[in-house]
Amino acid sequence: MKKKDISLALILILIAVYLIVSRLDIMPKIPIFTILFTVLFVYWAFRGFMRRHFFEGVVSLAIVGCINDDLLGIEAITPWTLMAAAVLIGIALDMIFRNKNACYSNVKYGSTGHVENGVDGEYVRIENSFGEVSKYVNSDRFREAKIENSFGTCNVFFNNTILGGNTAVIRAENSFGSTNIYLPSTWRVNVTQDTAFAGIKFSGHGSDAQDAPCIDLKLDCSFGEICVIFE
Repeated sequence: MKKKDISLALILILIAVYLIVSRLDIMPKIPIFTILFTVLFVYWAFRGFMRRHFFEGVVSLAIVGCINDDLLGIEAITPWTLMAAAVLIGIALDMIFRNKNACYSNVKYGSTGHVENGVDGEYVRIENSFGEVSKYVNSDRFREAKIENSFGTCNVFFNNTILGGNTAVIRAENSFGSTNIYLPSTWRVNVTQDTAFAGIKFSGHGSDAQDAPCIDLKLDCSFGEICVIFE
């Protein structure tokens, strides 16, 4: 069983225990939905910080503050002031810690390994924040792509991409936005996905042939949507 599944199971058990104990007047009663959402968002905050997804972590903590503002005595700054501050702090921390080697911009694209006359290299990275970008990956030796999208729309097309070996990796991280990944239907994919208040959708199907080019598709989506479209 995955660690994520174990963590969620433990959360559900703790909530169940509290429901029983609160009925015995051992602990003060708190509305069940307040408990449920507080525990879930604390979990997402911890999860975000552990993976250095600071935006996810800070915003989740801010939501916890909004849910419990009367208990914490912070009604004067909830919800909009606290949420606005959390968004700014989350973006700033991501700029500092997740992109230390690059300038943070609305749209950023980079390719290494084999760049000549507009041809992409083995490794491709696309970053988008607060904007919209469409990128066609034109590579004849593709090995890995990293796609990061926050508060925007990112479209990445792999229709004209040839793998440099039998396998390649596509990593996509989406937060508060929409990422659309277009893949050839002749590719076979192995999917690993992790979501937090988000959705991952698939349109069409990849190849079932064992000798087909294989992609390890690693999808991480928080508060948004990732769509994988086979063409």
